[in-house]
Amino acid sequence: MQRVFRLIGLLAVLALVGCAGTPEPAVPASKPTPPPVTEPEAQPTRTETQIIASVELQNNVFFQQGSWDIDETGRATLRLHAERLKANRKTRVTLIGHAESFGSRAMSVAIADKRVSMVYAQLQAYGVPPRQLLRANAGIEKISKACQSQECRRLMRRVELRYFKGR
Repeated sequence: MQRVFRLIGLLAVLALVGCAGTPEPAVPASKPTPPPVTEPEAQPTRTETQIIASVELQNNVFFQQGSWDIDETGRATLRLHAERLKANRKTRVTLIGHAESFGSRAMSVAIADKRVSMVYAQLQAYGVPPRQLLRANAGIEKISKACQSQECRRLMRRVELRYFKGR
């Protein structure tokens, strides 16, 4: 009799285990509807003439192609900016390196960064404290790819000095 109870118990356990392995009927899950894909707003394309007109000559130091050497004109420009910064200690300037779109992106970014470093060092040599100087690197800009003329390309080889009031 004890054997029969064990056999019935074993069969009951096997029946329960067998039922546990049976998958539940699939219920279709409701999928959330993804939001519609929107295109980013198109930036207005600027003409070469507009690009050239937007460069403020007095707030830029220009360079020869592939160079980061500051020429005499650039040093004179930086002397004026140094005097302005030393006279207004709360004024700060961001040095933004630009490069034309020739060569690889990495090379253009490296040249723009080296130009910023040279301008930074020159301003410090003229007595501007480091707390008034910030660095930025534009590298190759979409704008520079629109430049086809020599004049426009020349204007892309620069460090821009962008002023703002500091604390």
